Amino acid sequence: MRSDPAAKYFTGKATERDRAVFEAGIALGMIAHQFTGIPVRRREDLELLRRVIENAVKAQPFKEDARVEIKMDLQGEGGNPYDYTTLKTRHIDATVVVRYGGTRVTARLRYIPELDFNLAYIEDIEEVKG
Repeated sequence: MRSDPAAKYFTGKATERDRAVFEAGIALGMIAHQFTGIPVRRREDLELLRRVIENAVKAQPFKEDARVEIKMDLQGEGGNPYDYTTLKTRHIDATVVVRYGGTRVTARLRYIPELDFNLAYIEDIEEVKG
């Protein structure tokens, strides 16, 4: 693992696994809270926004990958200048892969209809070598 200059601020009780899960939670929280509310009118706006979110996540420490899907109906593609919608967490289906030391975590944020809730959860945790 590359050196982590922030490691000295974390309790010595936190394992690499703990840090990997923590870093995944930070990324999903950022997606849920930083990007919601953005006005969207055109289909091409969704593609641009998807790429921006993925790149923002991958810019954070220890992120190996980020995949984002935005699922929303657009109203503003007509002629009315007031017809637009805003991005909500329920429109986002995001997967983040974090590697911290010998642990890789895959975490996801998506709307779960049966819960009527935007759930952030761990899909997988694996120990990796090298």
